[in-house]
This record gives sequence, C-alpha cells and structure tokens, in this order.
Amino acid sequence: TPELSVPSLEALCAAGHDVALVVTRPDARRGRGLRPTAPPVKRAALRLALEVYQPESMKRAEALDRLRDVRPGLVAAVAFGEVLRPEALAVPEHGCLNVHASLLPKYRGAAPINWAIIRGERETGVTVQRMSPELDAGPILAQESVALGGNETAGELHDRLCVLGAGVLAGVVERLDRGLPVAERPQDPALATAAPKLSKRDGRVDWAAAAEHVRNLVRGLTPWPGAAGRLVGERGAQEVILLQVKAAPAGAPACAPGTVLRADGREGILVRTGRDAVEVLKLKPASGRAMSAADFVRGHNVMSGDRFE
Repeated sequence: TPELSVPSLEALCAAGHDVALVVTRPDARRGRGLRPTAPPVKRAALRLALEVYQPESMKRAEALDRLRDVRPGLVAAVAFGEVLRPEALAVPEHGCLNVHASLLPKYRGAAPINWAIIRGERETGVTVQRMSPELDAGPILAQESVALGGNETAGELHDRLCVLGAGVLAGVVERLDRGLPVAERPQDPALATAAPKLSKRDGRVDWAAAAEHVRNLVRGLTPWPGAAGRLVGERGAQEVILLQVKAAPAGAPACAPGTVLRADGREGILVRTGRDAVEVLKLKPASGRAMSAADFVRGHNVMSGDRFE
C-alpha cells in the first residue's frame, strides 16, 4: 500500500511477470479538505495500466471470491497493511510471499525500520518469507543485510530498503518462475522481537535516558511521528519536534535532565540528559517550519536554564 511497496511492483513488471491484479487499501481522506487520496501503489499501478482492487478488508467473502477468480500463481505482499487469513493464503498455487524490512525474526510487526534505529542496531536489511497466519513468522526464502549509517534517519533507511527489497523479491520470483529450487528455512521464535505500530505517544522524549538513546529516538522517528519535546521558559511553553541531534559531553554543573545548558545564536542548544547531553542541531516548532537550532534560539529567545519536559 505505501511508498515502500512501489519499487517491488515496478520490479516485477520490469521483469516481465504477468501482474493480474494489484490489491491495495482503500483511498484515505487527507488534508484540510479531507479529499480522497489514492495510496502510492494504486497510483503506480494505474501508471502501469494494471487492474486495481481496493477492498475494505481481505477478510470479507467478496474479497476472497475476487482473489479466487483471478487464480494467481503467486501472491506477493509488501506492506499491505492487513494480515491475510489462511483461506486467502491457500488460493495461489505457489503460495504467498512477503517482503519485510528487517532481518527476520528480528522486528516482526508494522514498524521494523523505525525500531531498528531506535534500538541502536548496527545493521538491518530485508527478508522475503513465505507468509503464514502468524504475523511475519513464515519460513525465510531470502535475506540481504545492510549496515546502518550513523546518522541515518528512518526516512532515509526506508528509501534504501524500498529498492533493496524489490531486488530481493524479483530474484526469488525469477527462480520460482524458472522452476529452480529456492531453499526455505524456518524462523527461530526464540529470537523474535517486536516492532509494533508507532503513534505520536511514542515520540515523547524521555530526557532522563542516555544521550545516545535520545539521538537514536530522534533518528528513528524522523520524519514520522517525530520526537517531540515541550520547551518551558520564562516566556511560556511551546512544543517542538527534534529533527537532528548529536550526543555531547554535559560538563558542569549537574542539573535535572531536560535542562538547557546552553542556548546560543551561533552554536544552537545543548540539553542535559540522564547521561551526558544532546546538542540540538535542527528542530521544528509545532506550528512552524524546520530550522536550525541557532535560528530557533535567535527567534524565540531561548535561554540557559529553560527546560524540556
């Protein structure tokens, strides 16, 4: 359904496979006017002159009937947004494959890219697995790993894994299409970790955490839902979204986590954390545009001793 899925659809078409039907989620209402907006995969499918089907749920009988009518040899699922029931998984002759943006069994769930960064992983990757009724738990057909860049955000990693996942999926489908063997290995459930769906509540920064944890949280929540803090000073309080920070020594004096140690119109903002400090390089006021922390200090009169809650 989302942008993550588009390169996989394009890769299958470019390889000459017959894409009989593209199934994606219904149009969503977005923006101030709440106008219906097509998912990225729908827009790509229409550009490729492919038939599109947008059921409210694949659990409905009419959706299952539509899938049976198509009689697909194979189903490829990439960030579809709904777990398929056993009845749907049984329809295609060669089963259902899923592209997942992690090295399964680590980070099963809806937000594997974000959680890999938040938890400070040094590498991640993509997995093509055979789908099962349990979320992201089926046997693995192919994996490819990548090193995580030290300052890479979730948005930047997303863009890399889009392309990587498309190539791995296309390679597996090509082997199946040619009748070549594709080894499958079961996942070890003891090694499984969860990557649950994110909400704006996950973006509240815990300033009592270590500086490196705060840095990873900011990276993992950019561009959405954003790592948020409430800056309180003599002039009132305002919400900001942190866009770029780096860990730094705190120095003296000792004070409560979240305290602004330095607010400088040239160097930006230094904030005490539970261990060391973070230097805020870029941020966005809740009702404004993204800017450097130095510009924010000059425009909002931030002072040492102010506090992020």
